[in-house]
Amino acid sequence: GRNVYANIKKAIQFLLSGNFAAILTVLYASLAALPVPFAAVHLLFINLLTDSLPAIAIGMEPVESNVMDRKPKPKDESIFAHGLGLRIVLQGVMFAVLSMCAFVLGENATGTLAGGQTMAFLVLSLSQVVQAYNMRSDHSLFHIGPFTNHKLNWACLLSLLLIALVLFTPLRIVFELAALPGALYLQGVGLALIPVLVMELSKKFGLIKHQH
Repeated sequence: GRNVYANIKKAIQFLLSGNFAAILTVLYASLAALPVPFAAVHLLFINLLTDSLPAIAIGMEPVESNVMDRKPKPKDESIFAHGLGLRIVLQGVMFAVLSMCAFVLGENATGTLAGGQTMAFLVLSLSQVVQAYNMRSDHSLFHIGPFTNHKLNWACLLSLLLIALVLFTPLRIVFELAALPGALYLQGVGLALIPVLVMELSKKFGLIKHQH
């Protein structure tokens, strides 16, 4: 029962931080009178396919060894207690900043709106796949073993294949995306990996603690 509840919280944090990032990115672009970094179909794809599969797998995360050492939950405690709401906001801001950086980078490099939107789509979708692994525990990802949740591995692999299908096949025309220079794809992957560094440092220095 404790593990189910913990996994529900992890999945909620994963999903809401990604959705909050998309909202912030579009809102900032609108207020700053900038082109919108995402088309509706991009966000629909990320929400329905890229996010949903890892979220289901997070819900099946194996039991952590210290789960029975935690104190019982008060009946009236909010699911957003112990800083979960703040985490969602801060992580959403991080993904929004990465998405905007990717959009500006892509637009400047290609000179087209489609190039900027392709980079923003690449970074937000990939960073969500990466974030799924960060959500597995409040302990370091490397302490628990990066790939010990096999269901999550398969879910993320399928998400990556779907992203590649949209980016590198004629389907990108349907999604209004553009072919990018190889260097931009590498830069996009680099931006998408930043959440691992941020989350690991936060866990190491106690900014993220096991709040139970």
